[in-house]
Amino acid sequence: MVRIFRAWFGVMVPFALCGYSWAQPAATAAGDGPARYFAHAAVEDAHGVIAPWYGGLNGQCDFRVRVAAETLKRYPWADRQTAVTPAPSFVFSGHWAISPEGEITPTIALSDWDNGDLGQRSAYVLGGLVNYYRYSGDPAAIGLVKLNADYLIDYCQTPAEHPWPKFLISCPTKGKAYGRANPDGFIQLDYACQVGLAMAAAYRLTGDRRYRDAVTHWADLLAEHCDHAPGAAPWRRYANPGCAPWPDDRMTGGVVLVLLFLDDVIRLGHTGKDGAIVKARDAGERYLKETLLPAWMDDPTWGHHYWDWVNNTDTVILSCFAAQYMMDHPDRFPNWRRNCRNVMGLFFARATVRPESSGGPYSGAWALPESSSCCDTSLQYPTQALAAFLLRYAEAADDPTMGEVGRRMTILGGYDVLENGVVEDLIGGGALVSKTWFNLAHPWPMKYALDCIAWRPDLFGASRENHVARTSSVATSVVYGKGRIEYETFADPGEQVDALRVAFVPRSVTADGQSLAAVETLDANGYTVRPLDNGDAIVAIRHDGKTRIVVEGDDPQKMADDDALQCAGTWDAIEDAAACFHTLRSTAAAGSEAEFLFEGNQVRILGRADPAGGKADVYLDGVKQPAGLDCWCPERRDRQVLYYKNGLAEGPHTLKIVALGQRNPVAEGDNVYVDGVQWSAAAGATGFGSGGGADGSQRVIFGYGKREDYVDSQGRAWRPVTEIVMRIAALADLVPIAMWTSPRAGEIAGTPDPELYRHGMHGNDFSIHFTVKPDATYFVRIKLAELAKPDAPGQFATSIAVQGKEVARDVDVAATAGGYGKAVDLVFNDVRPVNGLISVRFFNPHGQSAMAQAVEIGPGRAEDGAKPVAFQRP
Repeated sequence: MVRIFRAWFGVMVPFALCGYSWAQPAATAAGDGPARYFAHAAVEDAHGVIAPWYGGLNGQCDFRVRVAAETLKRYPWADRQTAVTPAPSFVFSGHWAISPEGEITPTIALSDWDNGDLGQRSAYVLGGLVNYYRYSGDPAAIGLVKLNADYLIDYCQTPAEHPWPKFLISCPTKGKAYGRANPDGFIQLDYACQVGLAMAAAYRLTGDRRYRDAVTHWADLLAEHCDHAPGAAPWRRYANPGCAPWPDDRMTGGVVLVLLFLDDVIRLGHTGKDGAIVKARDAGERYLKETLLPAWMDDPTWGHHYWDWVNNTDTVILSCFAAQYMMDHPDRFPNWRRNCRNVMGLFFARATVRPESSGGPYSGAWALPESSSCCDTSLQYPTQALAAFLLRYAEAADDPTMGEVGRRMTILGGYDVLENGVVEDLIGGGALVSKTWFNLAHPWPMKYALDCIAWRPDLFGASRENHVARTSSVATSVVYGKGRIEYETFADPGEQVDALRVAFVPRSVTADGQSLAAVETLDANGYTVRPLDNGDAIVAIRHDGKTRIVVEGDDPQKMADDDALQCAGTWDAIEDAAACFHTLRSTAAAGSEAEFLFEGNQVRILGRADPAGGKADVYLDGVKQPAGLDCWCPERRDRQVLYYKNGLAEGPHTLKIVALGQRNPVAEGDNVYVDGVQWSAAAGATGFGSGGGADGSQRVIFGYGKREDYVDSQGRAWRPVTEIVMRIAALADLVPIAMWTSPRAGEIAGTPDPELYRHGMHGNDFSIHFTVKPDATYFVRIKLAELAKPDAPGQFATSIAVQGKEVARDVDVAATAGGYGKAVDLVFNDVRPVNGLISVRFFNPHGQSAMAQAVEIGPGRAEDGAKPVAFQRP
């Protein structure tokens, strides 16, 4: 991660990223009309809400995934003269440059500090590629996973004599880049566990026992070093705390990554000696329940994570992973719905305190920085991550409001990329972090774009295509045939439910050769079908205890065997029972060509990948594609998708393959294998969810820190305020500065619900934004109480704007209520959303403070409130 300020030996110093300075105009915020967001001009729907910039039938998320995957596949390799082992340079270095034309230049000469993102980068490379293979059937993912995982196992673990022997050096801030990791670098435990999760997935994908042995050993060490004392943090932040230049070695929210990792190792069947791993997991869970969640509003609780500074502030990653762990175990967290929303929601307020970030809503979609410390207006990658977790939460909690927040963020986050791999992460255009930091340009976005597709395949899956969108375990193999999808998952225990988006309504679904029944609900093994209005279907399959799934139906795509290609040069026809129609073509001769003409909007080249696979260029309509074919894979895979391009204009197209007679540095041959071509002219999009969201009431209390909603005298629930914007300063702790979190009075007159008026928020200027269904009319009720005489006249005289229009000026709350310690409500009716938001701003134009206690919005009209009385200034 990159910081604008880095703590170095306790001194805060400004940090300039490669001399880059940004002078582009900022994007226009909500209510001010369209602007440029990241790499593209903004597009809004009929309601003024963010809409996709990308118009291809496959959709914006699928486009984002394909470009990220192609960038990984075409990344330049380091050879044995540069690195300890040949591999793409992103395996060794997190730094890159990319020209406006898309040419990639890895950074070879790195400082020790710059190399510290090894753990974070590897977690997203491995995790993203494992999921990409399931989604695409592209065997290149398997080879890249092996190369990255092997480097970690062979060159990035501590020596046997280390106090944590053979443990991952997750943030090697010392040692030579492209070489063996130095154990004097940071061995940060939460990053090691994040890599461990991805390494366990790599084991499931590849079957390589070395990966399983590594992660089970890492888990044994974590159990061995666990502090089981009541109230204690079970682990420190580092296995080698003396390595860091700051004395703060606390692990707070990072414990959730340890918990997720230990849970996954237990799922693999390894519990440690005498159940030590289970006991360590339970100790960590007690710490989460008894220490972290009660302190959910404290700034360091979800911090101490990013490797390159002390990071004593809330961060997007730990907030999200805390929610993931609770969603994974709803039986152990009965209040998980409130806890998850509180923790993730608070990040909105925490991250926007830095004025330079401009974090907030744009065309109705929130865009946020990674924390209160970073990184100017670079708002792309945190937005993408939070969107994915919000979509999962919305699905699990049946929360349409958070689902709409996540939907809009997904669309806005996907504005960042161009076809050639260039990424712009500054909200108003241009690059800061993505200009030099590769992980945040592509591996991170690929992982979270796939997660967004996984949780909302109906909105973000590719139209008129076939994809396995989500599996409970790792998909170990997948073959996308015409009208027949075959995939196998790892044999994990427990409930196994997968989700597919396919271009047909299935005729049959089998699991391990046995027919599954179409059912209404997945209470047991079977499948459900939700037809979409364009001919696609969302298919959910439950297959507990079974791993081999086949889905068949009348697929609109077409397929041609290898003999339909027009070949020139030297090609061999090979009979092979594993191939499509039992034959394929192969060549190792440079210049050999194969051409195919098709009419449609998508195309795929199927073939074999194996250890002797070589390279070929691909041309589409005469244009050389950024990533061609690499038929290398460390294990043989048949009928795989070696290349695909979708989102094409309808009509005739020409596809050409040109063998290069070349191989990558670890391949054993130059063979190019072509098995057939798939294409489709099926048309029909399903939309992107425009006009969505809840149109019910939303009620919030400023400064309310309890984890359960407050239920008022009429049985209505009020939750803590979280989706607010208040610009204070970088690293400012919003809660103690601006919130009355402790009840400020016992009795409050004029209300049956004094709790609604005992807390509050105060400051010169702050706003709350409610995400709503955009085509309804709402009321806004603001609850106020001045509980004691202020220190100075007019100290809390509050001006209020609704939807950008001032509706009250210098409100004297006590005078309006009829005295101190009395409750009063102001009501504003006939409020229409702007950009799908209801926005309420509290401000004091005289340099003092505004305040508010609670806000309610709801559809229709409400009874009139009090008439505001203005403070009489001299």
